Amino acid sequence: MKLGEVKGISFKGSIIDSHMHWGHWNRGGQLLFLNNDYVDVFVRSPLDVTVQGVKQQDNIEKVLISNLDCFVNGGIKDELEGNKEMLEFCNNNPKYYALAACQPSKTEGNAVVLNRLIKDNPGKFVGLKIHPRNFNLSIDDPAYASYFKLAERNKLPCLVHSDINLNTNGNEIDKIASPELIHKVAKKYPHVPVILAHMGAGDEKSHQNAIDVLLRSIDEKDSKLYVDISWVDWGHDGLSTEEKPSIVKLIKELDKRNATDRILFGTDAPLGCYGENLQGGLSAKQAYEKTVGDIKTVIKKNFGAKADELIDKIFYKNADELFFKKEWAVPKSLAKNKTSVTKVILMVLGALGVLTGGSYLVKKINPDSDKKHLNKKLK
Repeated sequence: MKLGEVKGISFKGSIIDSHMHWGHWNRGGQLLFLNNDYVDVFVRSPLDVTVQGVKQQDNIEKVLISNLDCFVNGGIKDELEGNKEMLEFCNNNPKYYALAACQPSKTEGNAVVLNRLIKDNPGKFVGLKIHPRNFNLSIDDPAYASYFKLAERNKLPCLVHSDINLNTNGNEIDKIASPELIHKVAKKYPHVPVILAHMGAGDEKSHQNAIDVLLRSIDEKDSKLYVDISWVDWGHDGLSTEEKPSIVKLIKELDKRNATDRILFGTDAPLGCYGENLQGGLSAKQAYEKTVGDIKTVIKKNFGAKADELIDKIFYKNADELFFKKEWAVPKSLAKNKTSVTKVILMVLGALGVLTGGSYLVKKINPDSDKKHLNKKLK
């Protein structure tokens, strides 16, 4: 979303980071508290980003965040305490939106506490965060069922840590959080958006595996799979690389299928170079700015006239739709009829105004509430 240029600085659109954290992390055998100072550095002022040699300033408008305390060392806080703490943090920080951390192994598959917390705080949780690796519990374990059903009932996307666990010979040790196994589970809940966090994690082979699974899900129309691109195409120096072969390949394949809405920008900040383990002499914010600039530059280089639209979708629009607007959650039949119902209500209200000599000021049409109002008028 290009807004123009001032003195050589190109001002661009907004960013939604779909994968960030707050809380404690195990660093060198000790728990490091990644508090407000670690996360606020990215949102308190614009990002200074360079795209194809042109400076611009981007703003992070929304952050999707979960509490590490529910995951680190198998969970140092339970679901209730950890998620209530996350809600309190988000209530005091308007740019942050909570992902409810799930602990199926600790609850033995009973999501009743999390269910009650979500019901008692309507609209406060925008999704679920599931991390099979942290609990060494395979994603296809029956203990996850109640959580996916909870997501289905509440129309909440699930951000699921994905990885391929390889040994030194390059052979897969387990499939606890593999994209294939996540896809298998996602097919049981075809109305629940499931995001492959880190796009399979690890190296190019892992990313390609996740891409293959994502494309298969789209071609077969059997689930709502997405990917976030945190740690994708990463360098050995612990920083983002300027070349992004996996991301370019992903976008090209999704573009063929008119499915570029399946990519989300995310960072996993403040882990790694974004604060917990600084790299290359860069501050956390500088590492973040480099990541954004590298991704936007490679999109500009490879996608020509489509580049600006793709950037806007990947960095903002896709997450905005998935977690906030949620048109995916509205049945197609209802979506089609919604406009017709609204038109009918407007026509009838107009007719009533003429017949009664009065007037109606319609601020915003809500078909359900307006139909009830109209029925009362007609009685």
